[in-house]
Amino acid sequence: MNTTSDNGPSKAPVLFLIFNRPDTTMRVFEAIRNARPPRLYVASDGPRDSRPTERAVVTALRDQVLAAVDWPCEVRTLFRDANLGCRNAVSGAITWFFEHEERGIILEDDCLPHPTFFRFCEELLEKYADDPTVAGITGDYRQVRGEGKANTYGRVGYPLIWGWASWRRVWWHYDPDIKEWTGDTADFPRMATKPRSTRNYLTAVFDAVQQGKLDTWDFQFNFLCQRHQWDFLHPQGNLITNIGFSADATHTSNPDDPNAALPTRAVQFPLLGEAPGRAYEEWLDKKVFSFRSITTKAMDRLYRWSMRGR
Repeated sequence: MNTTSDNGPSKAPVLFLIFNRPDTTMRVFEAIRNARPPRLYVASDGPRDSRPTERAVVTALRDQVLAAVDWPCEVRTLFRDANLGCRNAVSGAITWFFEHEERGIILEDDCLPHPTFFRFCEELLEKYADDPTVAGITGDYRQVRGEGKANTYGRVGYPLIWGWASWRRVWWHYDPDIKEWTGDTADFPRMATKPRSTRNYLTAVFDAVQQGKLDTWDFQFNFLCQRHQWDFLHPQGNLITNIGFSADATHTSNPDDPNAALPTRAVQFPLLGEAPGRAYEEWLDKKVFSFRSITTKAMDRLYRWSMRGR
């Protein structure tokens, strides 16, 4: 049974989000280079005025990535001159990507994919292109125990964005301001069935996003999936190692975090289909999307954000 991606270059275009971290960026780029996608989109936020030396680092990294493209590939760039911040820079880059592509893979500069990640995404992007219940494909599987068969995949009600893929038909619904959020989980059928700790967590972060108190883009995508009751497809073993946990990271600053540098496992092809149940989603409700899953300091901060302006 084939367990590698040696069936030729990837057919899916890739959006690569970079900024100011040469070490992690070039490791992820090497994985993209090995996959040889036909079209590569490189997006980079602008340097921050508060860090005078950052412009040279950002500019040099852009040049380094472009110079390393040595396979037949159409390259497009979105290089910001001014810093837009996490929310606007990332969501704007994804919008730009889907202005040009119907479907594709998105990788950030610290999400190192297993070689089989590209084929996994490519096959499911094709198979589920017209399925209105599926919003995307992820390589992010953090539940080390209880792994299923390596030639099957499951469904999860969260957009896990440490290495993912999606379609224009999904992203066109994205709203950075989540104007449809009412503040009451009872108005959203999927959220209403979640454990209380998950409902409290989601309420806090959605409130904070809507009130402009979080500079992020991914909670808005989470809201979109809750709003429409959409699923992501996940492998039964991890395909992404987050190599960006360090003191200089924006959101993943603790190198001892249990999610740092997780091992990966190959997907086996041919894929046999969906596995039943939602065990991974239940695990995420307990370990990730829950007030019980985060530190007291972070919990207090989210609570204060959620209560401001009420």
